[in-house]
Amino acid sequence: MDKRQETIDFLGSTAAWLSLCLIILVSLVACQPDSPPSQIEVNPPTSTLSVVPPIEEPTAAVTATPHQLVQAEHTPTPTPNNCLQEGGEIISASFYSEYLLEELPFQVYLPPCYETQPDQRYPVTYLLHGLYYDEGQWIRLGVAEQMDRLVAVGEIAPFIFILPREAHFLPPQTTAFDNALIEELIPWVDQHYRTLAQKPYRAIGGLSRGASWAVRLGFEHYQLFDSIGAHSLPLFETDGGRLSGWLSGIPQEDLPSFYLDIGRGDPERTTAQDFADRLDQNNVPHTWYLFNGGHTEDYWSAHLEGYLRWYARDW
Repeated sequence: MDKRQETIDFLGSTAAWLSLCLIILVSLVACQPDSPPSQIEVNPPTSTLSVVPPIEEPTAAVTATPHQLVQAEHTPTPTPNNCLQEGGEIISASFYSEYLLEELPFQVYLPPCYETQPDQRYPVTYLLHGLYYDEGQWIRLGVAEQMDRLVAVGEIAPFIFILPREAHFLPPQTTAFDNALIEELIPWVDQHYRTLAQKPYRAIGGLSRGASWAVRLGFEHYQLFDSIGAHSLPLFETDGGRLSGWLSGIPQEDLPSFYLDIGRGDPERTTAQDFADRLDQNNVPHTWYLFNGGHTEDYWSAHLEGYLRWYARDW
């Protein structure tokens, strides 16, 4: 074979190889998409990522308006049911007494719900302190706490009680304390507080000397008081022989009821027992208790619950 033939063969082989390459290249181009490749596979938009958790339904707190949120956080106004749990209020007051020619101080216990139930009216009990004490004695003994507790659990009906101060411990016939209480204090209370100002809803009671006042005022003004509590009663000396006279002037249907109690170790036990016996003999309605104890604040404090239950028994 000559060189010319080798050259032709070479060129033929080369042409064939080039033709093959051209065919392959054309095939590759034909297999590609018409548009450029998208970038979604490389950097997909965040909104299409499947790893994003689903959005939960909004809670009430999230969707609430500002007014609704304030309501949710605000303590609701007490209702008649739950205001009973909040306790009563003690108020100190006074006025100038024309009988005493000086100020008459006293304390007022307003029961739970008094402010939140403006249409409600309440019975009233006047509680008198003992010799050498003042209007704070009953409070110190725990009467307000006992009232709050009994009212909160529904054991007794709520009522107002008034604690007046007797500033001068004079014999009853030489003092105007009784006139100040009857003629001034009771009308003042009925005018300034929502009381039930009728006899069936008014009581009077006292400790020691206060019990002596309660008996005297209860009999002399029977038209005002339906119940009289005499706790550790000594009686005023001048009142020992007055029971028959008092009873003769009171119609049987208007007789007040009495609660009498005293401790076995109380030096006034004989006086109180004799008074209870005379009430019994004259068919005066009364409850009589002889407990253990003496003429002490510990004794009175221990029996406060019984006193309050009795005052409120018909209310």
